[in-house]
Amino acid sequence: MEPEREPGRTFAPDDIGWLDFETKSLEDIKAGTYRYMSEADAVIAAFALGDGPPRYVPVKTFNAPLCWDDMPVDFRRFHDRVMAGTAIWCAWNAGFDKAAWNYATIDFPLMEAHHIIDAMTQAMVNGLPASLKMAARQAKVTNKLDEGTDLIKLFCHPESTATPQSHPQEWRQFGIYALGDIFAMREVFQVTRQLPLAEWREYWAMEKINERGVTIDLDMVKHATWLAHEDKRRSSGLLQGLTDGAVDTVDQVKALTTWLLTKLPPEGRDILVKREEELDDDGSVVKPAKYTLTRSKVERLIAYVQDDYEPNRDANVLDVLEIRLYGGSKSPAKFQKMLAQHVNGTLYGQYVFSGAPQTGRASSKGVQVHNLTRSFLPYEHEAIEAILNKCSYETLATLGDTSPVARKLALLIRPSFVSHETNTFVWSDWSNIEARIVPWLCDYLPGAAARLQIFRDIDANPDLPDLYTRTASEISHIAIAEVTKAIRQRGKVAELALGFLGGKGSLLSMGASLGVHFSEEEAKQIVAAWRAANPWAMQFGDELWDAMLEAKDNPGEVTTVGRINFVFINTLLGGSMLMQLPSGRFLTYRRLHWDMVPVRDDDDNVIGHQREMTYARGPGRVKLWKGELVNNATQGCAADILRGTLARLEARKFNVRLHTHDEILTEVGQWDGEREAGILREVMQAGFDWTEGLPIVSEETVSPYYTKVEV
Repeated sequence: MEPEREPGRTFAPDDIGWLDFETKSLEDIKAGTYRYMSEADAVIAAFALGDGPPRYVPVKTFNAPLCWDDMPVDFRRFHDRVMAGTAIWCAWNAGFDKAAWNYATIDFPLMEAHHIIDAMTQAMVNGLPASLKMAARQAKVTNKLDEGTDLIKLFCHPESTATPQSHPQEWRQFGIYALGDIFAMREVFQVTRQLPLAEWREYWAMEKINERGVTIDLDMVKHATWLAHEDKRRSSGLLQGLTDGAVDTVDQVKALTTWLLTKLPPEGRDILVKREEELDDDGSVVKPAKYTLTRSKVERLIAYVQDDYEPNRDANVLDVLEIRLYGGSKSPAKFQKMLAQHVNGTLYGQYVFSGAPQTGRASSKGVQVHNLTRSFLPYEHEAIEAILNKCSYETLATLGDTSPVARKLALLIRPSFVSHETNTFVWSDWSNIEARIVPWLCDYLPGAAARLQIFRDIDANPDLPDLYTRTASEISHIAIAEVTKAIRQRGKVAELALGFLGGKGSLLSMGASLGVHFSEEEAKQIVAAWRAANPWAMQFGDELWDAMLEAKDNPGEVTTVGRINFVFINTLLGGSMLMQLPSGRFLTYRRLHWDMVPVRDDDDNVIGHQREMTYARGPGRVKLWKGELVNNATQGCAADILRGTLARLEARKFNVRLHTHDEILTEVGQWDGEREAGILREVMQAGFDWTEGLPIVSEETVSPYYTKVEV
């Protein structure tokens, strides 16, 4: 393990300064931190130095923010230590306080990313909620004051008019409330496992990307927003016509379900079933069938209609389903969010470090760049030009094909991210990274080693059949030479759905999202065939589970399976299981124990109880099973590769703008694209000391805007 990942006390108590700003802005906080701070004043700074008493400094009036000269001498001297690298600031949701320091004050010296750490991040990694109030409660430390919401509303909302002079008693209480945040944050930090320096370096790298932001094409976004609003208005009228007035809007789920049941054949209706109809011995209905129309159900129905639907049935069904899927989707609304959150044409602060704490993956907020579809319009360039030329709704509706306008707009969100005029984007994505990691974690098993060798062979000779083709051959019981493009897609679905020990439901859901329909019986057969062809995967899941149970029964002792370690610490937050990844990083399963959990029927009635292993995650408890252990270990390793690579790129002064779970996008001079792509490839494929034996391959793209079209 590298020294900077060693567990222990990363920062001594005297070297941590605790910080919390209260701010007033003309912008709503829902517009995002950076847009909010563009019109904000810092009105209170609460702080504590080391174990010293919390204090606060308020502004005297609301006509100006806090000034550096307002701050006590010891506060300013502590920041001198921070800039010298001998101390660190800590805040809850530190990105907010760092932005407040830099943009909502006067004459404060620049706070850089590496000057501050985030107590919220550490709490979440330890399995606590993101809310300071809830984290303090679950960690059983000082309760955060409850009256803060009312005080914030009184003094800080854009429309609030209260001042220290008009409400002196409430203003004093507001300062005391800020002190409570310092107490609670410090105590939560002290009872959680400190993150090692390596993880904070990764955090700082991601914060630099948040500060740098990414440019959007404002002209395109503005007109796309208008088109999205117009589409929402028109979808209602279109639905009324397609359903002969049975459905008025995409939000009328019950009416839409009823209409579909009258149009679909039995197999299609079965997809909608949540509960089968129950009959008594005489054939009388005891309980009627119950149906649901979730997004995944709609996706499955679309795949079914496109694949198996009888051509003489109602042709309007597909149109209605697509209007529901895309008209009910929030994807086109991302354009509106871009308009609400940009600052001078740039989106900032789009990432939450370790926002998926069970794996360490980053999550995205605001525009949700992690959730952009990987599909694209074949006529993408023409569609972009049309929108930039402020095309009519009818022009976009008829451009290229007759697919819903909402779908076209959803596929144009990615291309709205653009480089500056004299620059270009260079991005790189890892090939099948998770599919490679799973067998690598357990390459002591012959089947896993053989699977890993397939990737090495394909990397050496791309003309060989890829993994999806081989899987399609296995589950379809046909020769590789007989695998068509459509059959290969079934192999892709199986690999993506079943690699984490998923079953029929996972296969059906993944198939629907990729436009592939399986019958219930087909799904059962594919799951059985895949598991028969990959017994190593099931064995790995079993061994992880057994090792976890052994560690649970023997606190403090380390158990090992392949490249994964477990240790149960019964003194950490009520008893926590730690899974150690090959990088040395730990995943936390807080308050892990056996539970008797209720079993519910389709009507949500409790019909019994069963014994399950559960752990605390955020404010609630969730079930732990062997598939989740495989998933967490795999995605955790992939996250470590991404996080470590981002830190390397930042150290080498790469201009990283965006990233997803398997992709990193940088911006370079327009004439440097191909050269920088080669350098980026080297960094992406370099691996780490702990990835020895893992074949890592990436593919690079150069384009002035972000796209999935081959350029």
